[in-house]
Order: sequence, then structure tokens, then C-alpha cells
Amino acid sequence: MSQPNELGFFKSLFDFKITSYISMRVMRVIYAIMVVLTIVAGVLLFIQGVFFDGFGYGSTYKIIAAIGVPIATLLYLIILRLWFEFTANFYRIGENTAKLVAAQDK
Repeated sequence: MSQPNELGFFKSLFDFKITSYISMRVMRVIYAIMVVLTIVAGVLLFIQGVFFDGFGYGSTYKIIAAIGVPIATLLYLIILRLWFEFTANFYRIGENTAKLVAAQDK
């Protein structure tokens, strides 16, 4: 949670009272890695499908790969982004709830 005295990453990692969270910081890195891996996989599948013999299926497979792989990659990136936004919103709800409780206590 965002706190005025938010700890650093490693201090938060070893905070056994769990008063400082690292979820949002780690989530950014995981999202970036997943986007890169998805794009690399999409490019490799596209190259394999278009420029190599698609398991003996010929030109039909190449046409399907040329159209289907970019669409599938884009859809996967959209779903990935939605999932990370959905998860991040839960953490933000928790932060906002803590702020509301702190404001009521004043």
C-alpha cells in the first residue's frame, strides 16, 4: 500500500509484519516480461508459419498463419493487459479503503 513512509523494495520484501506491499512494483516487471515473451512468440510463430512448410499443409497453412497469428497475438496481449489491470485494481481498492479508514479515524 502507498504510505508516506513507504519502504524500499528489499525492506518491503523482508517486512514480516506485511505492512508494506511489493505487489504493484513486481507486477510492472512481470507484465513487461509477459509482453516481450508474447511478441517474440508471435513473431516466431509468424515466421514459422509463413516462411517454412507448415507441417506439410502448404499454402493454406501459410495464409491462415499470416492472418491468424497476428490476430491471436493481439488478442492475447489485450487479454493479458485486462488481467493485469483487473489484478492491479484490487490492490488499488485496498489502498483507497485504507485511506478512507485513516481519514475516518481523524
